[in-house]
Amino acid sequence: MEPLAVSTMSRRPGSTESGATSRTRRRIGRMTERVLTLPALPDSAAKARSFLRREAALDSMRHSEADLLVTELIANVIQHSPDTDELVLRLAQEKNRGLVVTVSHPHPAPLDPSTTGVGFLLLERLSRSWGHDHDGSTLTVQFVLRTPGTTAISTEITDHELFERMDEDPAAYSDELVRRHADLAASIARRYRGKGVDEDDLLQVANMALLKAIQRYDASIGDLRPYAAATISGELKRLLRDNGWAVRVPRSLQERSLEVANAAETLSQQLNRPPDNSELASRLDMTEDEVADAVEARHAYVSSSIEKPIEGTDTTLRDQLEEDDPYLALADDRVVVEEAMRELPERQRRILQLRFNEDMTQSEIADEIGISQMHVSRLLARALETLKETIGSHTELD
Repeated sequence: MEPLAVSTMSRRPGSTESGATSRTRRRIGRMTERVLTLPALPDSAAKARSFLRREAALDSMRHSEADLLVTELIANVIQHSPDTDELVLRLAQEKNRGLVVTVSHPHPAPLDPSTTGVGFLLLERLSRSWGHDHDGSTLTVQFVLRTPGTTAISTEITDHELFERMDEDPAAYSDELVRRHADLAASIARRYRGKGVDEDDLLQVANMALLKAIQRYDASIGDLRPYAAATISGELKRLLRDNGWAVRVPRSLQERSLEVANAAETLSQQLNRPPDNSELASRLDMTEDEVADAVEARHAYVSSSIEKPIEGTDTTLRDQLEEDDPYLALADDRVVVEEAMRELPERQRRILQLRFNEDMTQSEIADEIGISQMHVSRLLARALETLKETIGSHTELD
C-alpha cells in the first residue's frame, strides 16, 4: 500500500497531481478536519478505508459501516464520472452531529438519483443522515454515521424476526446480526491467508462484505448464512484479484488459480495427502495442463525481496547478483573472436581449437593432423597474427 504524503497546509482544489495521494489536517474552529486526496481508481477504496481506520475513533460496527459506505461512494464516482482524475475524502468530528464523512469530486452536473447505484440505498439505511450538493463544478456527498444502538436484544429472537423488525432499530439489529455471524466472516477470511494480502485487510473486507450481505438480504433468498458466505467469498476474491498479485496475470487464470487452491485444500483433507494434478483436473473438470498453469500462476502472488537473507546464510540475493561473472564479462570478446575465426582457413581454425579448447601441445596437434610440429608452429603463428589484424580492424571500425 502506498505511503500517504502528509501536509500541514490545506491544498487548493485541483492542485494535487493526478494519481497522487495526499493527506491534510487543518483546524476549523474547535473541529479538526482531516482531508485525503486520492486518484479516482478502484484501489483507492482500500486507501480510504485505511485512512478511516487511522483517523476516526469508532467502534467496530461503525467502522464497518463507514468502510462500506465510502467504498460504495468511490465506486459510484468511478462508474458515473469516468473522466474524473481524483476525489477528496474529508472527515470532521462535529459536537452535535458526530462524525461527518464527505466525498467530493469534479462533476459538471448535480446528483441525479435515478442514475445512482446501491451506495445511495445503503446511505439511507446505514447513516443517521446524508445529503449532496453541487457548486457548479464539484459534486459533494456527505453522510453522518449513526451512534451505536442501545437496544437490548434477546438471543432467542431469530435472524428472520430481526429482519422483519429491522425498521424498528436498524443500527441495533444490524449490530446483532453482525455479531451473530462474525465467525463466518473470520472463517472465510482465514481461507485466503498467505495469498499476498495482509490478514487484517482480509478480515476487514470480510466484515464489510458481511454487513453488505445483511443490508441487501431478502427473505426470498433463503437463509442468511449461505447468502452471506457467497457475498464474503466474492468480495475476498475480488480483493485478491485486484491487489493480491505481485505479477499481473490474466483474470481468467487468477480465478482458475483460486479454484485450484480451494479444491486442493478440500481434497487434501479427504485424501490425507496432497492431490496430484490429475485428481484436481477431475474434480474441477479441467485439463491437467490447465491445472498445471493455475498452480504455476500461484507463484505470482508474492514477490521476494533481494535484500532477504538466503535461508541458513547471511548472504542476500543482492550479494549474489553483485558478484562479477567472468564468463559474462568476456562475452563480447568471445563474439568478436568467433567472427574473426570464421575468416580463417579450415586447418588453421582446427589448430586453434585443438590448442586452446582442447589444451593439446604442438606435438600432439601434429600427430592429430598428420603434419610436422614445425609446420604446426608456423600455422599457429600465422592464424594468431591474422586474428589480431582482423580484430584490430573491427575495433577501429566500431
